[in-house]
Amino acid sequence: MIRIVHIITGLGSGGAENMLYKLIKYSDKSKYYHEVISLMDEGVIGKRIRDEGVKIHSLNAPKANILKAILNARRICKEFDVINTWLYHSDIFGFLIAKILLKKKLIWNIRHSNLDKNANKSITLMIVKINSLLSKKIDCITFNSNKALEKHLAVGYKNKNTIVIPNGFELEKFSFNEESRNTLREALKLDKDSKALITVGRWDVQKDYVTLFKALNEIKNTHTNFKMIMVGTNLDEYNESLLNLSDKYDLKNLLILLGRRNDISEILSAADCYISSSLGESFSNSIGEAMACALPCIVTDVGDSKQIVGETNQVVNAKDHKGLAEAIGRFLGNSECSRNFKSRDRIVENFDIRKVVKEYERNYQDVLFISDGGHKNDL
Repeated sequence: MIRIVHIITGLGSGGAENMLYKLIKYSDKSKYYHEVISLMDEGVIGKRIRDEGVKIHSLNAPKANILKAILNARRICKEFDVINTWLYHSDIFGFLIAKILLKKKLIWNIRHSNLDKNANKSITLMIVKINSLLSKKIDCITFNSNKALEKHLAVGYKNKNTIVIPNGFELEKFSFNEESRNTLREALKLDKDSKALITVGRWDVQKDYVTLFKALNEIKNTHTNFKMIMVGTNLDEYNESLLNLSDKYDLKNLLILLGRRNDISEILSAADCYISSSLGESFSNSIGEAMACALPCIVTDVGDSKQIVGETNQVVNAKDHKGLAEAIGRFLGNSECSRNFKSRDRIVENFDIRKVVKEYERNYQDVLFISDGGHKNDL
């Protein structure tokens, strides 16, 4: 049995945290043993991971003594074959534990593709720079998109053993459900002729809701019978910045702000078209989940979004509010709009979570098989 310990910055509701949960859930427990170290607390994903019978160690590093946190992590990790880190802060922390203190196999998992200065905190870019200098010492670096690999190579990441493993989706959970559609539309007071656009994501500069609101402002006078559903952390009536943006573009009556929800698949069934206005994505979970629910999608050409949707949906340039408005307008002007089952077929064929987990598991075997001086291309 291969023993893997995952180190992650925290266990909030982000894409990395959810992918870690799905990896653990669908992993072959007879061959792979997992535990999780959170540099912070258990967040909202912790209970779900525990429900899979997996132990979680919370270091509470921001509040606790950092030396104590390092020593605790060293004690835990010495019993494992592979240390798999998720997100930049965990990568540098994992390097200290795995390569300096324990001489263990280390895999970095990178899930970010926009490294522009205006879209990232300065501390994040500083850690990226430090990690780029350490990268050649890592046993393997996994990226969740081709764009993420490309961008990190451009800023100095160097490693002989790199692999792209996309996100995977739970197809039993995310699928179109007519009953859910009717129930949710009634709850949201959507009449049968009203078209519901939807976006799912947290309130963050990378999601570029400014461009989305500009686009909605462009079309709100010519297309009146629609609503914009917004789901995610801080996408609610308590977010003053969001409300101010809504007032600026006179969208208050068009928005349905739901905040963070646990019934995403049901809400996606209730909607008619998914919109991603992001200026930075690596591999979007939200787009994949929308496609799995057979939603038509309009997405910006960032990260691997264009590759995810393929020929089945519309793609526009990032920050192009007029192009986004035109694409939304075409959708709203089409009286024959229906579910896009070609979208779901594409997810089934390429991104089933069980197939993706097998790729992770093969990678764990490869990393243990590689000698210290070898690399995957030698196998």
